[in-house]
Amino acid sequence: MRSTHTAYHGTHRKKRHILRNLCIFFLSLIILVAGGIFVYTEIMLNRINIAEKSESDGALFSSTAADPGHETEDGEDQGLKKVNGLYHDDKIVNILVMGVDDYQPNDVGRTDSMILLSLDTRHKKLKMTSIMRDLYVEIPGKTEKNRINTAYSTGGPELLVETVETLFGVDIDRWAVVTFDSFEKIIDAMGGVEITLTQEEADLINRESGDPNQNLSEGTYNLSGLQARYYSRIRHTTGDDFMRTQRQRNVITAIVEKFKTANLVTVHNVLYECLPYVTTNLQKDEIVMLASNALEYLQYDLEENRIPGDGQYTDERVLITGIEQLVLVPDIEACSEQLVSFIYEDEPLSSAAGN
Repeated sequence: MRSTHTAYHGTHRKKRHILRNLCIFFLSLIILVAGGIFVYTEIMLNRINIAEKSESDGALFSSTAADPGHETEDGEDQGLKKVNGLYHDDKIVNILVMGVDDYQPNDVGRTDSMILLSLDTRHKKLKMTSIMRDLYVEIPGKTEKNRINTAYSTGGPELLVETVETLFGVDIDRWAVVTFDSFEKIIDAMGGVEITLTQEEADLINRESGDPNQNLSEGTYNLSGLQARYYSRIRHTTGDDFMRTQRQRNVITAIVEKFKTANLVTVHNVLYECLPYVTTNLQKDEIVMLASNALEYLQYDLEENRIPGDGQYTDERVLITGIEQLVLVPDIEACSEQLVSFIYEDEPLSSAAGN
């Protein structure tokens, strides 16, 4: 009996040792994985050019999470309201994405593409609003009207954000600047994007894109980075600059659709290659928060818009720096109402509402 009792305790101690060692092993594994994720995240974040956030920039989401089921900090879901005179919804984040091209050495570049990306967790939608670069508008701090894209070249992303907010009355939470070079790299890293071409577009891409494959014709193709970059810049065809903004939205939509089915290796390659081409005032913790919910956001419906819309502008010739140029003169009130309705899916508040 004594030997049996001793053997029992010896076996029991062995089991405890094994369980303890297994617990230590799995705990160590968890720590290693968590540490590895942290290190990897830091490496990726350090590849982004992060600008300082201004004092006036608030939190991305006022609720405890980017979840329309949560209430705001004061216990009420207020929906559309005005904050500092700008339309705002705690569950909608507006990020002004600026596509910049350098035409000359040491040139700050011009915003050939301006897209207001709205992450709408209230209605579970991603929304893109193209802003036409030839809008002839007042720019804060400038004595004369000019094309809206000159705001960036004279005052950087901050002035362009201020211009859009002042004109249309919507709150822009953050901004991001992406060089057109990154479009080519993103698309090549993803293995191309599927775009449907007209014969006119195909002929131009064959002739001007610089891609050695010059066999495109009318139809749907998997475009390379060079081809897609040129496609998004086509202007002097049917539809002029209006179709150009549509092509840019087509490319972004195709990228989003490709990301939905991309494997981890592809996602890593895209991010690693392209993040150095991005400058943003999104902070590291905000990027991590958005990235952690990216799989959910990618399942949102994607909707498109354009400012100005049809019937919301007139074509005029004006003098800019002594040269007569064709511009779009917008109906600011109509554009603002349309933009507010599209982003917030609500009617603009009366002048007495909000602050």
